[in-house]
Amino acid sequence: MKQIIDDIENYISMGKQENLAYLDNLYNLLLQKEADAVDYQEVKTLSAAPLCPDCESSNIIKNGKQQDQQLYICKDCGRNFRVTTGTFVYHIQKREKMLAYIQCMLQEKTLQQCADEVGISLPTSFAWRHRILAALRSFDNNVNFFGIIELKQLLMEYSEKGRRNRNAIDRLIARVRRLQKVAVLTTQDRSGNMLFNVVGFKKVRQSQIEKVLNNKVSKNGVICNDGDEEVQKANIADHKRKAVVNNKKKKDDLYGLSAIDKHTGIFVDWINGKFRGVATKYLQSYIMWYVIKHKYLLKKLIEDIGRMLNLASSDRRAWYVYIELRLNPILILKD
Repeated sequence: MKQIIDDIENYISMGKQENLAYLDNLYNLLLQKEADAVDYQEVKTLSAAPLCPDCESSNIIKNGKQQDQQLYICKDCGRNFRVTTGTFVYHIQKREKMLAYIQCMLQEKTLQQCADEVGISLPTSFAWRHRILAALRSFDNNVNFFGIIELKQLLMEYSEKGRRNRNAIDRLIARVRRLQKVAVLTTQDRSGNMLFNVVGFKKVRQSQIEKVLNNKVSKNGVICNDGDEEVQKANIADHKRKAVVNNKKKKDDLYGLSAIDKHTGIFVDWINGKFRGVATKYLQSYIMWYVIKHKYLLKKLIEDIGRMLNLASSDRRAWYVYIELRLNPILILKD
């Protein structure tokens, strides 16, 4: 591991704006230090402590180094593991190419274009994209809503894009599933906080709304919706204030749905236009990419490389999410 931080005390005492300034210059700093994404993963342990891969305990201590990577041992179960274990760079090859790959990904190049430009194979390009996207999925823990909150369901086509070697029964099941719509709960407030959640099939249900939003919505806010019965029944954090928006309301009405309508339209065009659709099991991953792109990134390539690397490095369970998605042929929703 290369030493990236010269003054540890200064780094861990940074305020929010100082930290953002650091991230905006992170790409240049890594180039200057001849460091890579794996080297940065050790820096992230200062703010996102490693978790035991077996028992998920944070009761760990350092336990020497191996191949220049920090080792840890869990004091609860005794498991030894590396600083990268469970992260999006776990078991990664050609680690020195990851920064260039993130740059291509932010430019929204195709998987083949990323592979050609970075110098990796197409399967590796696919794997790297989905490692990063799996890490971004945990960003929804940072999203909360205040003030005027727009809430609506989005129905999308079911897809098993890219799936191969299916038997006759699998193909029949896929045809049946394609007849159903995938229900996405879309939420946005007027401060720019936004989150889309894949919740099931056919339509969004009351229980699903409560599960997603119960700890995310300010009690003083007003929930704007189109009169959907499931939304009206939902008890969101003991919320009492709901404004029903109908087609007769003007677009500039205080309690309109123009913001969420705009973003759902942009998102659908982005998925269908840029990627020509995605497999439904990966839809939540692409949703979080879209949310982060509009909430967290600056649309400045160099600065955004640092911010994207920081987010991807924050999730200590990203590798396991990635593997689970790869092994499951279809969308599986957990309670």
